[in-house]
Amino acid sequence: MTKRIFITAILTIGLFGLTLMAESPFTYTWDNTLSFDPDGTLFLAAFESVIQIDYSVGSFMATSRSEFQRFGLLWQEFNTSGRLGGLNVQGDVLFGPSTDNYLYAQAIASVSIAGIDVGIYFAHLSDAVLGGAADGFAVRIAQSTSFFDLVSITELGARIADDDFDGITIVHAASGLSRSYITDPVVPGQGFTGEKVTISGLSVGCVEDIKATLYMTREGFDYILFELNGIDSGISWLTFDLAVKFEVQTKSVTLTPALVVGDVLCLTPYLRLVPTSSTFSIDGIILGGLDLTFSWNGVTLREVVVLAGGQYVITTPEYGSLLESIADAVENGHTYYAQYWELLSLEVDGEACCGGTYRVLMNAYFNAGAGGIFGWGMTYVEGEVGIGSHTTLSSSMTFDTNGVDKLGVGFNVSW
Repeated sequence: MTKRIFITAILTIGLFGLTLMAESPFTYTWDNTLSFDPDGTLFLAAFESVIQIDYSVGSFMATSRSEFQRFGLLWQEFNTSGRLGGLNVQGDVLFGPSTDNYLYAQAIASVSIAGIDVGIYFAHLSDAVLGGAADGFAVRIAQSTSFFDLVSITELGARIADDDFDGITIVHAASGLSRSYITDPVVPGQGFTGEKVTISGLSVGCVEDIKATLYMTREGFDYILFELNGIDSGISWLTFDLAVKFEVQTKSVTLTPALVVGDVLCLTPYLRLVPTSSTFSIDGIILGGLDLTFSWNGVTLREVVVLAGGQYVITTPEYGSLLESIADAVENGHTYYAQYWELLSLEVDGEACCGGTYRVLMNAYFNAGAGGIFGWGMTYVEGEVGIGSHTTLSSSMTFDTNGVDKLGVGFNVSW
């Protein structure tokens, strides 16, 4: 308890101190969203208001971010980053005022010495968060040469985000909203917990980029992953990405071809090879789905089809409407539509009045079991238009065979 209070006090005092000493004008952003549910028991389904204040002191930048929901102040977050002598430093602290709790803090310090980058990451998770209390360190050492890039991450009770890991996500159970950070503390007082070594940037023959990752925990070998990106097929419009992952008991192989026609059309089949359990032979190939994208002059048309139902899904719009395996979606913390097998998407963007921009997105989802025409199940529409460079108005709507399901409006103001 004493350690937690000490860490919280130091970070909070430091961040508030920057506020009081700020020498330059503040920058403010106010972002608001209202969602209505005509058929629900509560007509006002959700309300979100985010006030962000950015300010600077010398080489330091600091941010105060307050997020309000229908039931009050949900998150209060403070961030600071800058240079302290030869060190690059960053600090973050998160509070949950709605439950009167301190939640999370992290501190990062990095320096570059003779071409070698060294970073120390510390994080502390409160016992008010599921999985806490926890704290730990991680040390990252990276060096680039003319032939390859080498990264070593030593985990001392904490993991840090990289190409294979997304860091920590703290979820507010009542609203489903979340905040994400680089450093994930595992358990308190555990000493050495893991070592990850990654070599990338190698180029051999027709392969543009080769990457190998070895991960060991204190229990021993965890996995080794080989990734070959940009494999030249000898055909100008066809390239391949290949990933092979060996774990203690299993092996997985993922093959991703990409068909590019000029600069406007791209077709990506999602293939997964099925290896046998005891040899290096292949039992079969699973075609999880197809993603076809056409872009021209501010207009983007996408067709996403799930062919391996129960194994692949389409993520929700806030996660990019990606075609992912269920395992990857769960691991990445992405919400998805399990019932829809096809997505037809149209996005248009361009310049609006007075120096602003506009964007309109329409997603139509199809379900083999739906009663609508062509199996149509749901449509999601969102749009935003900038009025000058400081104000943006937005709206969204979701409707299905039963009518309008959700309606949202919002605005963003910065000055």
